[in-house]
Amino acid sequence: MIEIITKYNRHEYERQMNQMYRQRYEVFVNQLKWRLPQAKNGLEIDEFDTEDTIYLISRDDQRNVQGSKRLIPTLKPHLMSEVFPHLISGDVPRGPHIWESSRSCISPKCRDTGIIGELFLAMVEVGLLLAIEKITFVCNMKFYPTILHAGWGIAPLGVPQTDDNGEDHIAACLTINSISLQNMRRNYQVCQTMLNSFPLMKAA
Repeated sequence: MIEIITKYNRHEYERQMNQMYRQRYEVFVNQLKWRLPQAKNGLEIDEFDTEDTIYLISRDDQRNVQGSKRLIPTLKPHLMSEVFPHLISGDVPRGPHIWESSRSCISPKCRDTGIIGELFLAMVEVGLLLAIEKITFVCNMKFYPTILHAGWGIAPLGVPQTDDNGEDHIAACLTINSISLQNMRRNYQVCQTMLNSFPLMKAA
């Protein structure tokens, strides 16, 4: 099951949040060699990790983080608007029903276990519950064909461009609706919800 962390329940997940930031540092800085100036002291945290960010995390039986991703409202600054606007043909998509997905991260020891699929399914479920219509993201072209063939309703937002490391990236968006969820559940052979809880609204 996937846990949803928002500003309303974040105090309950301090240890897991720290694990997530350390896991992101290990994967993005140590392994992938991304140049992330704000990553320090073994923690990968940037200016988009704000109180408005929603985190999806997968935990094992000991409540340790196995994988994570984040969702950011596009009405606030986000990666595509501040770092990758050059990947967009036209204006950066923004709106109350458009969110951005970024920092998808899986522990190296948990790769090929299906966790990434669970996180994507949970993302679509959260999107439906929040009345999100589209989720934007930046993707390495090595993985883009796999995403296209998954039947998720992916549309490019520009043409691929090469970064300073010689890697090709593309900006795209995922349409969120019941059909995309059905297609993803069918492709991942899953019929039940991925969400353990949904604490998005402050308790009365």
